[in-house]
Amino acid sequence: MSNDNITEITDATKNPLLQPYNTPFEAIPFDKIELSHILPAIKEGIRMEQKEIAAITGNSVAPTFENTIIPFEKTGETISKVTSVLNTYMNVRNDEEIQEISEEAYSLLTEHRNNIYLDEKLFSRIKEVYNNAGPALNSEQCRLLQTIYEHFVAAGANLNDKQKEKYRELTQNLNKLELKFQENTLKETDNFSLHITDKGQLDGLPESLVESAALAAKEAGKEGWIFTLHRPSYIPFLCFSTQRELRKKLYTAYSSLGAKSDEYDNRALVVQIVNARLELANLLGYNTYSDYITSQRMARNSDNVFSLLGRLTWSYLPTARRETDEIKELAREIEGDNFELMPWDFLYYSEKLKQKKHSLDDEMLRPYLALEQVLHGIANLATRLYGITFRKNEKIPVYHPDVRVFEVYDYDGRFLALLYCDFFPRKGKRSGAWMDSIKGQYKDADGTDHRPHVTLTTNITKPTPGKPAMLTIDEVNTMLHEFGHCLHGIFSDVTYESLCSPDVLWDFVELPSQIMENFTTQKEFLNTFAFHYETGATIPEELLQRVNDARNFKAGYNCIRQVGLGLIDQAWHNISKPFDGEVLTYEQKAIEALKLLPEVSGTGITPQFSHIMTGGYSAGYYSYKWAEMLDADAFALFKENGIFSTKIAQSFRDNILARGNSEHPQILYKKFRGSEPHLDAMLQRDGIDTICPHL
Repeated sequence: MSNDNITEITDATKNPLLQPYNTPFEAIPFDKIELSHILPAIKEGIRMEQKEIAAITGNSVAPTFENTIIPFEKTGETISKVTSVLNTYMNVRNDEEIQEISEEAYSLLTEHRNNIYLDEKLFSRIKEVYNNAGPALNSEQCRLLQTIYEHFVAAGANLNDKQKEKYRELTQNLNKLELKFQENTLKETDNFSLHITDKGQLDGLPESLVESAALAAKEAGKEGWIFTLHRPSYIPFLCFSTQRELRKKLYTAYSSLGAKSDEYDNRALVVQIVNARLELANLLGYNTYSDYITSQRMARNSDNVFSLLGRLTWSYLPTARRETDEIKELAREIEGDNFELMPWDFLYYSEKLKQKKHSLDDEMLRPYLALEQVLHGIANLATRLYGITFRKNEKIPVYHPDVRVFEVYDYDGRFLALLYCDFFPRKGKRSGAWMDSIKGQYKDADGTDHRPHVTLTTNITKPTPGKPAMLTIDEVNTMLHEFGHCLHGIFSDVTYESLCSPDVLWDFVELPSQIMENFTTQKEFLNTFAFHYETGATIPEELLQRVNDARNFKAGYNCIRQVGLGLIDQAWHNISKPFDGEVLTYEQKAIEALKLLPEVSGTGITPQFSHIMTGGYSAGYYSYKWAEMLDADAFALFKENGIFSTKIAQSFRDNILARGNSEHPQILYKKFRGSEPHLDAMLQRDGIDTICPHL
């Protein structure tokens, strides 16, 4: 990395990342951290952990859980602190400087991680403890030992020297490729804008979207209105704009991200990434990368993944086809018999159909869903279910003025967590919504409980002069989803940080989030907070009824879309020989049987599919549907006992949310539900009456 732009501060006494955090609840001192602090802190953290590892491997006493596993679990505290800051910055303020720092930092960290997991002396001690563990260990200690051992094996600890060198080469290369993919996607997304100066081209757009676009133009120093590829702008434009050519322009720009044959084209990176992953999997003894990944998941193998996706296709595809045909038919009624429904038309005419069938569109509820009221409703829901309360703290340092921080307290007044909330889009901020854990929960030997710090980040429409930020019902659903992840972190109650919530098996991690989505359209929930921002009136009963009647609108289509994403993911990660074809062609072949709309040349999903190319969902995108099966089955128990049942909520907290990865999720789920999960509840909730075979 060039030092022309960033001068590293190497004096540890002047680096807040290397000092105790003298802040409330030991919160990250974002107000004192400079970019120049990050790399020196990374390097010092590596040096410190190397020393900690040397103390373990240099111990002449025979390895035990106490002298090997526990010391290993406690290594790397400084690195964890620094990477929490770096990852946060990469997500919320990603610019050239951050990208430059992250490239060098993750190169150093990948090498350091490899040095640890490929250390023969260290693995020998861990393996000896693993092979000789006796009945004296409790269940959480057994889980920690098993997890650490399996992580070493998955990271190449059993390889010979030549293979280990290859492993190092592959992981370093993958790190660089994945970072480049992410940078390209972010830059291309931020670089696009649809600038409108003719007011007539705003026809059909909701007032809130127009006001937001005017604000975006003003902030850019331009006249008129600016629309972007960020969801709060992109989705409502496609839903409501009467200007078909502009819908096409926006859709095409979004759907060709990473595939425009320019400096941000990701297709070559895709090929390099999936081939490197295949080579890595083969090196570790697996036929495919999916086999490697799913061996560490609830699914256990890719056959079980394909079984789930196949059952969902069999059950939902007929409904999805009927739904799409109905939308096509309405479009022809409006536009003429020769009208061909294209992908940029789908959301527009599906909204027309929803209005026709249910007298409902996404904008009708927005005045009742002002951000502050939604937050109030979600907080009250958490209080009603779990007894927890929230207290805003404006003294906690934040990384941006938009961020607000809340202290979370249990029903008995005990401090539980810090919750950081960051709601609005801005340049350099990743699109979408997510939860992150920036400080994990764990307990010291003396019982001191170190409580977690978690973040809830979204990209909802900003408030405009005279109007609050207002959400659609889908955005409320997203908020509840991410808040569910936050509750998972907030309630963590384990001894060892590496087992804390939400660090669980990837196809289990979405259960705590998706179960919260069930409350989105429940009348009893909406009536607690959904008041008109001007009049204070509650949502009319007949409008609430329409919302519930429309709950399963496009349920088939939406499921098949997710199945398609899962199949694309599996297609890339089930290759058993290096890929040398054309990316978009291969993608289309993977989902050919699910095609509901015409294919548009030059567009696709893979070149912008960060979830599987740079995130944790590689070979694991099926997790959303796997967890949806779990959440539907779990919420059925709530419905049987009342959706606000504190008894069931407490059981969910005790057996799922609090336990993290302290036991296998299959065990935890059965403790809560009393049985294995079934797909039936999900089918019933979505109004699918097909009897699904076990393929």
